[in-house]
Amino acid sequence: MLKATLKKLIPGSVWMRLQRIKATHKLAGYSRTQNTRFLKFSANPWNKPNQEELRGQIIYYIHRIEKGLTHGSDFRPGFGQNALQSLHDLLNQWHKAHYPTTDTTYQAAFSIVMAYIEKHQQEHQPLPEFLNALFPVQELEKTEANNTIAGVKTITTREKRHNQDKNFKELFEGRTSIRQFAKEPVDLSTVNQAIELSMKTPSVCNRQSYRVTLVSNPDLIGRILTVQGGWRGYAYPPVLAIITSDVRSFIYMEEHNEPYVDGGIFTMSFLLSLEYEGLAACPLNLMCSDANAAKIRKLASIPDYEVLITCVAIGHFQNQTLVPKSFRYSGSSITRIIR
Repeated sequence: MLKATLKKLIPGSVWMRLQRIKATHKLAGYSRTQNTRFLKFSANPWNKPNQEELRGQIIYYIHRIEKGLTHGSDFRPGFGQNALQSLHDLLNQWHKAHYPTTDTTYQAAFSIVMAYIEKHQQEHQPLPEFLNALFPVQELEKTEANNTIAGVKTITTREKRHNQDKNFKELFEGRTSIRQFAKEPVDLSTVNQAIELSMKTPSVCNRQSYRVTLVSNPDLIGRILTVQGGWRGYAYPPVLAIITSDVRSFIYMEEHNEPYVDGGIFTMSFLLSLEYEGLAACPLNLMCSDANAAKIRKLASIPDYEVLITCVAIGHFQNQTLVPKSFRYSGSSITRIIR
């Protein structure tokens, strides 16, 4: 009753100003909570590493090395010294903490080193000196690590010919991120069909805030990905989709993270829809500084009321493409059941 009375007494413009001040304080509180949690628990040097933090860092370096192994004719022998050094240091921390060597993450770390050695042998290239200093081959041979967990695998166009006839399980399990594309141009009408199918994506109160900007200009794609910074060592894709979420769709301060949730769900739908349409794709992070985000906005004419979610590189499958194995944990390992 007091609120209703005050609202009648206070001029409308003043009331709106007070509401904005209240919302600003609310958002600041939410941000403080999120920032504190991230600073307290993320895998950063000021936090004493636990097993989960070590897992996250180890997987990060495994995947960096896997991507380097996917190169064929442009393979760079002896790459990845920094990543392998970091992997070595993290495994030492794992040993000091007496974490189990049967853990999938630990096994995958040795598996990627073995894959690194195998790739050099296949390319008839000598192993770099630093590798033997970090992971002596004779010691690797003594480990009981499963050497099939990490590394690379081959994807062929033959596997993708009948994607539209596959059931959901087959389509989902067969999808993988592709970073090397055929030179064949992409028909944007096929991408638009994938977007149309993706519109079935659920969103909060059906507000459908997701937006897609398609870029097919090669020069512009190159400039955007140079700012994005995560597409190194590969030819630029024929098409780049930038997924954003329109903040104007949301009302309450408690919804401040919802643009990212809805945009993330849409991105997965889009990736599966592209797979269904027989197109290869790879999602790319947009974890940019404010300065780089502003550059991408300007290059792609993205308005300020849309938040950046991710980029998706799109093209046609090559006849054969090497891709990271990108091992997965079992579903049971990430599941908590409360009865």
